[in-house]
Amino acid sequence: MLNNDQLARIYRIKDFYLNEPVFKNHVGYTRVMRQRLNFMRAYINSIGTEFIGPAVTPYNKALLESRPYTARLRLAYAEAAILNNMEPMIHDDELLVGRPDYTPLTEEETKEYKELELAMRGAPNTTYLTLGHMSLDYPKLLRVGINGLIAEVKTHMCALDLNIPENLSKYEFYEGCLMELESELTLQKRYAEKLKEKADSATGDKKAHFEKLYKIVSRVPAEPARSFHEALQAIHFFSFTLWELYYFGRIDQYLYPYYKADIEAGRITPDEALELLCCFLLLPDAYIVPNAAYDSMVGGKDKQGNIVENDITFMALDAAEIVKSGTGKIALAFSKDNSDKLLRRAIQVNATGATQPAIYNDDLITEGLMKIGIAPEDAHYYCNTGCTEITPIGCSGIYPCAPYHNIANALLDAMRENIDAASVKPILDSFEKILHKEIQEQQLHINRRQMERSRNGGEPLRVSCLVDNCLASGRSIDEGGAKYNHIEPTFVGISNVVDSLMVIETLVFNEKKFTMQELLDIIDANYENNEPLRQYIINRIPHYGVDDKDVDKYAAQVSEAIIGACKGITTYRNSFLVPGTFTYIENVTMGLVTQATPDGRLKGAPLAASSSASAGREIKGPTAAILSATSWDHTPYMGGIVVNVKFAPNQMSGDNEDIVLALIRTFIERRGMELQINCISKETLLDAQKNPENYRDLLVRVSGFSAYFTHLHKLVQQEVIDRNEQSFI
Repeated sequence: MLNNDQLARIYRIKDFYLNEPVFKNHVGYTRVMRQRLNFMRAYINSIGTEFIGPAVTPYNKALLESRPYTARLRLAYAEAAILNNMEPMIHDDELLVGRPDYTPLTEEETKEYKELELAMRGAPNTTYLTLGHMSLDYPKLLRVGINGLIAEVKTHMCALDLNIPENLSKYEFYEGCLMELESELTLQKRYAEKLKEKADSATGDKKAHFEKLYKIVSRVPAEPARSFHEALQAIHFFSFTLWELYYFGRIDQYLYPYYKADIEAGRITPDEALELLCCFLLLPDAYIVPNAAYDSMVGGKDKQGNIVENDITFMALDAAEIVKSGTGKIALAFSKDNSDKLLRRAIQVNATGATQPAIYNDDLITEGLMKIGIAPEDAHYYCNTGCTEITPIGCSGIYPCAPYHNIANALLDAMRENIDAASVKPILDSFEKILHKEIQEQQLHINRRQMERSRNGGEPLRVSCLVDNCLASGRSIDEGGAKYNHIEPTFVGISNVVDSLMVIETLVFNEKKFTMQELLDIIDANYENNEPLRQYIINRIPHYGVDDKDVDKYAAQVSEAIIGACKGITTYRNSFLVPGTFTYIENVTMGLVTQATPDGRLKGAPLAASSSASAGREIKGPTAAILSATSWDHTPYMGGIVVNVKFAPNQMSGDNEDIVLALIRTFIERRGMELQINCISKETLLDAQKNPENYRDLLVRVSGFSAYFTHLHKLVQQEVIDRNEQSFI
């Protein structure tokens, strides 16, 4: 583990990042104002050969005078302008460099920004679709460097016969890639020059520190990485300018050879490598907005199906415990063939309140991906690329969370269509048809967006250089150049619907206490003057999450209805839909505008998080909650499934560690997809609500992602507080 000096450095860096605007003011995740200003300047001024504005450079002028600009190349040029004009940001303690410039705009720049915003209204609208949410082929970047990518692009360009019309769009794509890649090298050079300046003006240890960084940044990401330190720097430098969520993938597979070579050559010690990995996990806190995920995955199996457990696997878990980052986190892919040693270490890290790693069922996910047509080697080589959304690494053009569907509303509509129903079945049939129609309508909107982006662009083109098949085919991600292009809609309110169906069966069809219309009238009135009934529903009718077969049968039926509702819908890229139940915070935002539901939930209250039981309803312990959660088939839901478990702080250590291990093994064996753990007391959470200044970096798991508790909306905080605190006593 790290010594006191190393720990002090890590904590100073973390404190610095948590005082940056991205954390304090939530300005990260998309381009910050200074970068956006440079983007708009370049985009607006790239119409002709005359450049107007303070961002002109010889580089910009040469490009403008030599190339006509299509809409897509204007975007690439504007991306390049961001990189060309970024100011290097370097903190004296940093071992890895590359952060946005948060310097506030001057009064003159603010005026210019507003004028350019108005002008940009005339630009093609390619927004409102998920950008990023994928893991790039970082091993390729480490093998060939940006110069290798540039050489590959030029080779493809030279092979094109431009007398063939269809090759013009390919040439345009390659031109845009070159603009952005070359500008990435310009930014790298500026960082190296800044480090040289700092080294020249420093003395002693600081001079040696900056000289070492200068040598590293002078080389990567332009050239292939030769060391563990260079590999981490190259990956981060490429990713931090992308302004979206591009996940680091299976770091213990592609970083281990660099670490092993360094150790054998005596170039690094395990503690030095751990310190670097801690810095790597911390960096996203400096540029990704709180409550967003930027994960690395370890464990599981490699492309050939071999178990992966090496020094980096365990080192990543150690780093997660040390840094407790809310953004740069570790996820664990866990196969039934992985060791208890690895699982124990994962439990121990979670027990510290780190809220990580989340545990993904490697066997089930690989099976689920192959069922939808993903090649076996790609199905093994996946990661979570949102919060729990699953995509294959380095070959994805997949859209996750597109969009969120409120299935509680669909159930209420189905009830109204079946006032005279004699059983639950016709309600479920209507539910599927209503949902199918809604999905079709929403998919039309998404298809139009994809069509527009195929014509005018959206993703930074340099991203496509690290996505398999794009360079070879001459098509960007937005043109469908990636190997896999399905869309992952997500469905909110699973447990509410399951519990509601049980209530309908009980009150309307079994006990016959109410007609369907009478029950609807009570719900429409938000249970006014019917609180005893609501308490009867909550306390006497079984709920999902307590291992009751009469309720859990509806989980399977609702799951099948959702799958049926997604069938037969084709995407613009001639692909299909793959559902998920991950809810982010949409269970709260959708709940705010959703009327009361038959399960006793009041109007405006949060819907259930992901596929977990409704908060507070999992009253028979963690085993019962796990058994309910795994009572239906998770393999079709590669859009992401989350099962929440919350333990008291003392319930995951000591003798209980064996019990938790057995519980997780049961979850894996029963084919659950993903399990996430909170280990925190209700008292701590309540105090954090009252005294947020004392809990700046307190972490909780929400729905697939970790979040700084005090940065969450009060309703989201309350949903986490309301979850049952499980105990083995």
